[in-house]
Formats: sequence, C-alpha cells, structure tokens
Amino acid sequence: MSAIPPPPDDFWSRRLNAPAHRQTFTALDMLVEAAANEAGLAAAARLSAARFGHDAGREVAPAAHLTQVTAAGPAEPAPADWPERLRYAGTGEWISLSIGEWGHGVGRLADRQAFAVLAPALAAQPRLVSRYLIDHYVLNFLFRDWAMLHASVLLDAAGRTLLALVGDHNTGKSTTALRLLRAGWRFLADGMLLFQPRGGGLACSGYPLGEVKLRDDVLAAFPEYAGEREQRKTVVDLRAAHRERVVEAVVTPAALQLCFVQRGDGPRTALAPLAGEEARQAVAAYTVYWDEPQRLRANSRALEQLLETARCHTLRLGADPAGLLDTLETLR
Repeated sequence: MSAIPPPPDDFWSRRLNAPAHRQTFTALDMLVEAAANEAGLAAAARLSAARFGHDAGREVAPAAHLTQVTAAGPAEPAPADWPERLRYAGTGEWISLSIGEWGHGVGRLADRQAFAVLAPALAAQPRLVSRYLIDHYVLNFLFRDWAMLHASVLLDAAGRTLLALVGDHNTGKSTTALRLLRAGWRFLADGMLLFQPRGGGLACSGYPLGEVKLRDDVLAAFPEYAGEREQRKTVVDLRAAHRERVVEAVVTPAALQLCFVQRGDGPRTALAPLAGEEARQAVAAYTVYWDEPQRLRANSRALEQLLETARCHTLRLGADPAGLLDTLETLR
C-alpha cells in the first residue's frame, strides 16, 4: 500500500519559510543562533555580531534563538524612515515590535526566543534589519543578566580607568569621546555601557561596539572618519581608523568614572563631584525600565554596585577642546 502524500495546502507557509541559512555568534556571554529563509537576513546577523563584545573564558549563557522569515508584503521600497516608525509593546515575558505592513516581530524573554516576519523590501536592507530588529532582541535578552546605562564609553590607554559619558542626545558626548580617542584613549561604544557585578568588581562592555553615529556638523570636525548614512546621521565604524584602540573584549577596570554631561555656554569645561541621592536620580534616568520585580531588583543591585564603585561627576562641556581634554585627563 502506498503512503498517503502530504497535504498540498501549506496553510502556515512552513515549508516556504523553513530556515535555509544559519548564523551563530556570541554577544558577551550569550550564544546567539540566528536562522532565516533568505541569505540577506543571515547577512544581517553577521553585521550584528560585530556590535557586541566578547566575554573570553566565561561559560556561555543559555542560547538565544532568532528566526526571521521573508513573507508577502508591499512590493515598493520600504520608506526611508521606517526605523522611526517602529512601535514597541510588551507584557510579562513577551515583547513585540511592529513596522505595520512591512513586518513585525515577537520575542519571549524567559527562554530567549524571537521570531520576525518581514516584507521582501524590508529584508533587502540587512544593515537596518541588523540594527533595529536583531540587535533589539539580542539586547533585551542580555538585559536579563547585564545592567545598562545610556553612555559613550572609553578606557584609558593603560586599561585601568573606564570613563562613561552619560547624558541626553546632542549634549556633546560623541564629540567628547572622539576627542579622547584622538588623545590616546581606547573606545568601547557610543550608545550603552553594559555591566554586571563580578568577583567584587564590575565586568564592562559597550554597545554598539566601536561605532559612533555623527551629525553632519560633528562629522565635519573629524575629516579622517567616513561611514554609511543612516537616517539623519552617518554611522562610522572606528575600527577602520583605530582598530588597535577599539576594545572588543569585556574588561574589569580598576577605576570607573561616571560623568553626567551638560552642554556649557562658555569656553571652559567644568567638572564637579556628584554624590548621594543626586547620583542615584541621575543614574535612574538613563537605565532600562523593568516592571517585573525580580529583574528590577537585580538591575537595582547592579546599579547600586556601580554607584559604590564609581566616582560620579557633573561635566559641563566648554567650547575649548584643549581645556576639555586637560580636564578629563585628571580622571585617569
């Protein structure tokens, strides 16, 4: 007797969407296994791999699994500003993002699983898919075990002092970080400080590793840098100009300096100590939000250790670059 053939109707398009391409990389101490039904989506995962540090010698945490499929969608090109149209929602262990008819994704924090369905026109932009979809889920999975501050992050040339520049957009963090890089400091990231308590100290890394996004006026002040246009800024991979000064491994610094950056109105840069409740309030404004009590407590413990370990300052940036560097050199 012959076997019954499979039903012709693939209602959920499982056969069409079956992953044919796989990419594996490590983000800090977490293995990421990405699968996709198109090569372009696997290429996006390779781009994401370069933005995360490596935690050498650490036991790899439970793996994160990301599955992306290309399905039917609008035939015309995706709008240039689609990253600004992303809508986020979450409840309990579930987090989702939506780009309307162009695609959507859902992730589950408990077991580090994410699934995204993208229109072909969106899947054809691996650089943006990498940053705004893959990185989104990888970061949220990492936030279970790593605390975060929005900051530009550098390490002094001796590898002993970590400097985190914390503040709002357009306060001068990126410009200051690049001036320090020119002066011999080593660069982690211009976006986030990722850290966790470890052996009485703090293990630290950054995201996106070695990258900086610059407005046109800032880019004009650093003619040695070039990059790819993304939205209204240019993304510069500093490995091209300073590969030896991009810190790719997780570090445990002997000293940590947190500078809460403000834009001054004169030439002089001023540094003033910040402590106690003022420092706590400043940190709280730039970390990840948790409404789940256990994770909120874990994040708060990490932030408390950060404050106990670090020296905190208010940094009012002046217009004189030489004076700025002289002021920050006192923090080594």
